[in-house]
Amino acid sequence: MVGGTVIEVIITLSRVWINCRDTHYGDECAIYVERTDKSRSVSPGDSIWWQGDSAYWGPKVFKKMPEQDKRAGIHYDIELKRIGNSGVSRPKSEED
Repeated sequence: MVGGTVIEVIITLSRVWINCRDTHYGDECAIYVERTDKSRSVSPGDSIWWQGDSAYWGPKVFKKMPEQDKRAGIHYDIELKRIGNSGVSRPKSEED
């Protein structure tokens, strides 16, 4: 799995933990991304996917993008810097 719909976000002192559910199979998987203004704005219902050391966030508001934008190939993936591997455990505290 390399992404899905965000179901939980935890902002720690140094990074942001994002857990998502695969849209087709229902599997869950979590990643860490660098803590930035953008990553602190990720919320449940948004979409996220990742490849290599980057994650790509799609705020849920973009899911309602105009059909002409979709046909024109315009996308709204916002790049976030991924930390480590996928499948990370839920942080135990905000200091993790």
